[in-house]
Amino acid sequence: MNAPDLFSKTYAEARSRFIEAASAHGFEVTSEVLPIEGPAGEELAMDFAVGGPADAASALVVISGTHGPEGYTGSACQLGFLESSDLRNLFSTHRVVLVHAHNPFGFAWMRRTTEGNVDLNRNYVDFNSSLRGNPEYDRLHRAFVPEELNDPDAARTLAEYQEQHGAVAYMAAMLGGQRTHADGLFYGDTKPSWSRETMVAGLQKHLSEQQRVVIIDIHTGLGPYGVPYLVHGYPAEDSRFGVMAEIFGEVMRSTAVKEEFDEDLPVDPEGPIVLAMDWVLPGKETFAYVIEYGTYPPKDVLGAHIADNWLHAYGDLKSDQGKAIKAELRRVMYPEFDDWKTMIWDEAVDALKKSAQVLDY
Repeated sequence: MNAPDLFSKTYAEARSRFIEAASAHGFEVTSEVLPIEGPAGEELAMDFAVGGPADAASALVVISGTHGPEGYTGSACQLGFLESSDLRNLFSTHRVVLVHAHNPFGFAWMRRTTEGNVDLNRNYVDFNSSLRGNPEYDRLHRAFVPEELNDPDAARTLAEYQEQHGAVAYMAAMLGGQRTHADGLFYGDTKPSWSRETMVAGLQKHLSEQQRVVIIDIHTGLGPYGVPYLVHGYPAEDSRFGVMAEIFGEVMRSTAVKEEFDEDLPVDPEGPIVLAMDWVLPGKETFAYVIEYGTYPPKDVLGAHIADNWLHAYGDLKSDQGKAIKAELRRVMYPEFDDWKTMIWDEAVDALKKSAQVLDY
């Protein structure tokens, strides 16, 4: 199958193709249904496609749709894996768990966040422990989410903050995550979401026998067009850091090693799923990382998310303005061009092959 043909037009199409391909190639599919319908009345679910020996010592996990519209790309990579006999054979001695639509609501409704406006990569924390606050976000919330879109006073407040404190502080205030404004940007909530509880239960169920697990969470929107950022969270003294560096090379970076960051990665958010795998899968050796595929400049990407957040807080989804906001979010998170799709699939194949080396290390 050509790379562009792996990509779907809707959540319902992506889900149907995923389930059909998984079943055709001997994967067992179980579905956890979210009790909310999609925009066309379709069923929404987190689907687990599980294959390979149940008693295998190691496993591969590939997650799509942590942030809704990014699910188109993750789903295409999962479909590509299922349709590739070479990749299936490469992992034939391993357990494989493909999780389709970590955030089915956001995938179907074209939202980064869940049905509760929760950013899942701010939700995987220990809610019984002391969590860091974000007073700078609190200070700017009403400017980030004004009652009127493109409010000049809100724009002035944000511009003055950035001029006074700098771009890095501004990005940290916006992207670091917050738990005080449920209608706000990058909301992590104060309790586990449905998606988190469903994911944790599913992974623990399907990976009960495995000791070494590689987890890939696929995203879009960060970096230059079609270029992948591979990021994990292991400090340099962790043995897993060395394994990842040896196999992936310089393309793999760590959020725990600040020297590896540049202006494209200014924020270390609290609560990504890949940083939670040691407690999600206790007693196992986990190698969890994110692939971020670049799309368009940060100003465009963040602007689209800010407008979409405003739309769900104050706007009308059915209006022409609402439709335009959704179309722009889709554009910046899912470039529907053959060159981009081909770049993504080529890089996904490379990452999967290197992940097999990690399992065999």
